[in-house]
Amino acid sequence: MLTTTVHPQWIAEMYPGTKGRDHLGLGSVSSERILQALSPGIYVLTIHPRYFSFYVFLLDEFWQRGLPRKRAVWKDFYRRHEFIYSVGANLCDQPQHKDISNIVGSQKTAPLASQELDKYVASTNYIKSDFGGYGLYYRAPMLEMELIYPFGAGSPPLPLDAPSEEGKKVAEAFRQAVRDTTYYRHFFDKEEVPLDVIREYIRCACLCQLRLERTPDRGALRKVYLTGGRRFEPRVATFRLLLDIAAATQGHEIYDADFRNLLYFGATQSGVRYSPRPTVSSTYLKWRLYQAREYYSFALNALWYYLCDWGLRQSGDVRPIPLSTFWQHIETALNFDRLATKLGLVKPHIQANSGFMALLDWLERIAGASGAQFDAACTLNRPLNEEHLYNLASEDRADRVSMITGMVTMLALIYLRFSQPKLWQTPEWAISQMGAESRLSVAGFLRQLQRRLKSGPVTIGEVVRWLYNDYVIVQHQLIATSKLPENTFRFQREGDALRFYNLGNELEFMNSRYFALSTTIHELGFCGDLRQANHKLTRDGQYLLEHGTLI
Repeated sequence: MLTTTVHPQWIAEMYPGTKGRDHLGLGSVSSERILQALSPGIYVLTIHPRYFSFYVFLLDEFWQRGLPRKRAVWKDFYRRHEFIYSVGANLCDQPQHKDISNIVGSQKTAPLASQELDKYVASTNYIKSDFGGYGLYYRAPMLEMELIYPFGAGSPPLPLDAPSEEGKKVAEAFRQAVRDTTYYRHFFDKEEVPLDVIREYIRCACLCQLRLERTPDRGALRKVYLTGGRRFEPRVATFRLLLDIAAATQGHEIYDADFRNLLYFGATQSGVRYSPRPTVSSTYLKWRLYQAREYYSFALNALWYYLCDWGLRQSGDVRPIPLSTFWQHIETALNFDRLATKLGLVKPHIQANSGFMALLDWLERIAGASGAQFDAACTLNRPLNEEHLYNLASEDRADRVSMITGMVTMLALIYLRFSQPKLWQTPEWAISQMGAESRLSVAGFLRQLQRRLKSGPVTIGEVVRWLYNDYVIVQHQLIATSKLPENTFRFQREGDALRFYNLGNELEFMNSRYFALSTTIHELGFCGDLRQANHKLTRDGQYLLEHGTLI
């Protein structure tokens, strides 16, 4: 007789692992705290100012037309008009358009536009999000700059978002730009829109046209960016910093890596130099402290990344690996002679059991300065600095010398630069204190390391073990636990061992919003595109830089 043994059949984990990101919680401090404090209302993907005009114009049109105040009706109205706008922006033939990117919906609309169909159907499904670029990217900064009132506000509560008084002014200015187009006069509510009608419309409505002085909504948008919302002052201060950099780097293309190096070292790899004028020096210091946190975060994330990679290479996803095994590995991985060789330096004969002060002394000898003079002396041209170490780790993430020795050295450099009591007393230091609430602030790291060094001799190996215990292992457990039920654990502690999970990891800087910031001041007509060699300040840009306002 045939018998069957019944066993449980597990078809899925309760909490399957997910890719996730920001596994030590460091990036959220940069993106949600620091960058929001430095440039409120400017986000990574809010690149084109004229989207503000277009979206508040759609809201204003919806409210003026007396349509039912229902979400479904607003959604249909919105999507029809953004689809046509997206197709048009991909068809635009104006000379200012050649370098425009990040058009909302382009994944679907760019191929459609390239076909140059006789007519386009407004109800075409072009993006997953119900409210396209408005809901995904631009609504939050429009609220920040008080262009709109959110649904639920007021008494009785608004059933939908609505333009504010300032928003209505921007909407009317955009309306002036498009009111004579055939699209606005005859096809605005039509299901099918001819190609030539879209072309005529977009020549007036396109994102690229904001660069022209004659564009009706440019003045209104400038006012919004320079005075809109309760936190406009730091946004203006950052614009002035970018304009100061633009003025100093005229004749040179400036990309994100150059921007970061100008902030941190006052120079680029190509030899361009920058020193802030007094009126932007405070803002410059805040941004420099932001970039210091980026190096600090990269170093800690690299230590975490290496631990995850090492654990999987040791089959830690099959069986837990004792932490003692990793500590032994670190003893051999901390090889400063090999790091020196990679950088073309004389071997310092420093090992894991050397005192941490020996590492600091070595770095000061390379820079040729110590104490308060170290920071200015450790330039981009020196053979050992944070940028060189960042590049080494980026080039070979499996190399234990670059990923452990190099990152510990990077943290030591940051300690030497910024462990200055005078700096800690400045208002700008608040940037380095952000993240103190369980997110590993730079200020907290410096104080803790200083306390350890003052308490008595401590070896490099002991410092690294402290960093791994408190800043990597415990921190990852805290952050991953806070994200449950989403399972982003890359390892979990089992007694004195770690069990690893084979999921992909990333290692990079957080987005600095440089592209969004530089594009914004360019499209508002304050300077040229900083990614082009010729990015001279306009007359208005020069006035804004010098006075912090417009005439």
